[in-house]
Amino acid sequence: MKRGLTTALAAVAIMTGAAGCTSGGSDDAARGGSQNTAAKGQNIAAKKACADGTYTWLNVSRRPAVTDMAVATKLKRGGKVSTDGVETVARYTVSVRTQGATLPEKQSIRSLAQQAKPVVPLADRIGQTTAYDKDKDSSYGEAGVPGRYVMARAYDLVEADFRYACGDETVSSGHVVTWDDAGIEIILACGEKLDKKASGGAREAARLGCREGDPARA
Repeated sequence: MKRGLTTALAAVAIMTGAAGCTSGGSDDAARGGSQNTAAKGQNIAAKKACADGTYTWLNVSRRPAVTDMAVATKLKRGGKVSTDGVETVARYTVSVRTQGATLPEKQSIRSLAQQAKPVVPLADRIGQTTAYDKDKDSSYGEAGVPGRYVMARAYDLVEADFRYACGDETVSSGHVVTWDDAGIEIILACGEKLDKKASGGAREAARLGCREGDPARA
């Protein structure tokens, strides 16, 4: 997890849509046309894509995301610190949104992993969240210096848009949200400068929890 993170690009979903037209016919004809269009759309959505198609990935972004955090403002040297008291500040869910032919969701995430090259596998269980199991994952320590401390949990969030083509035809497009499937627990002193090898999650926690001018934010 201690590695450089690429700068996130603006995510732009690739979608297609049909504009309705009501001129040049009766209300019944317009309704019939809308129903036919809807039926065609359902038929397209129901189709499965070819098994040997090609993914094209767009706007792939990776960024540290702090999901749980707490701040202790006046700890004394030797005081106990832990991530037990963190509260949710953001929550993410593994998802694959697709428009067009249906695709196996885990297949899309595996393809994204080949593009993003994460250090650990990407979370691929649809509906899985970044909910924090404090009984299982809590970290503990002692304050080495007095002052303000930040306790947090963070993930490397990965998002991207895609197109899927069968031969020369694009049959599906969509958006994936996932993360490196290993969150990190963070305990840092705002009064101390972070190590050069500190994770992106630790730096984001310092940015969110420490005050401007604190060494940890330098």
